[in-house]
Amino acid sequence: MTIGVVAVTGAASGIVLALACEAIERGYSVAAFDQNQPALASLQAKLGPDRCRICPGDVTSDADLERFSDTVMAFGRPLRLAFANAGVLRAGEVLDQPIADIEQMLAINLVGAIRTARALVPLMLSQIDPSIFVFTGSSSMLLASPGYAGYAASKHGLLAMAEALDAELALANASVRTAVLCPAAVQTGIADGDTPLLARLQLRMQSHGISAQRLSQIAFDRLAAGERVIFSSDLTKDSARARFDALLGGDYGRQQTEPT
Repeated sequence: MTIGVVAVTGAASGIVLALACEAIERGYSVAAFDQNQPALASLQAKLGPDRCRICPGDVTSDADLERFSDTVMAFGRPLRLAFANAGVLRAGEVLDQPIADIEQMLAINLVGAIRTARALVPLMLSQIDPSIFVFTGSSSMLLASPGYAGYAASKHGLLAMAEALDAELALANASVRTAVLCPAAVQTGIADGDTPLLARLQLRMQSHGISAQRLSQIAFDRLAAGERVIFSSDLTKDSARARFDALLGGDYGRQQTEPT
């Protein structure tokens, strides 16, 4: 018998693949959701079908997410943590980036996370056990860098949504709360692409970033300690502090050329 269930979206690679593995190490079962069915099958084979159940689907589909909720319930154990992580990164300057790229980031990174919360938070509310719904943000939810406006807009919106939902749950005296991961550079493939902007970002992530495994350890440890906004780097805090000081002083904070 495990200590409960951890649900993850975007589970076939990157940060949430590491979160799924960390959850198993800590005694949880895992419900995993992703568009990539072969990668999900590989994850289930790695973690074991008795501990990992999979649900192929798209976070832009309410029907798919309802099936994921059913997958979680099939464990018959409480849903302790849910990580809304499915996301995409498209780079481009505001006046030049295709509108379709911006709409895709908002649909997946922001609205997809809202859809995921609507599918899983009611399940959490039906339980006696306390639980946490975790939005995977980015340093871009606090900063705005040239060439990444659309991505930053999707992540800024995610922070607002997480904070407001947490306040609503608190007003209802619910046992469910929200939290936000705010990682800086992490060694994943999210910045893979053929543009000079993405090539520079990928180089920075590989040279300065922490591993997805290390981020997953930080996330579980700090969630257990009661933290609600979880940073992987003090540099992000310093950059955000400088930006908000500038804003309060009546100007924009001038950001570096790439997200931290």
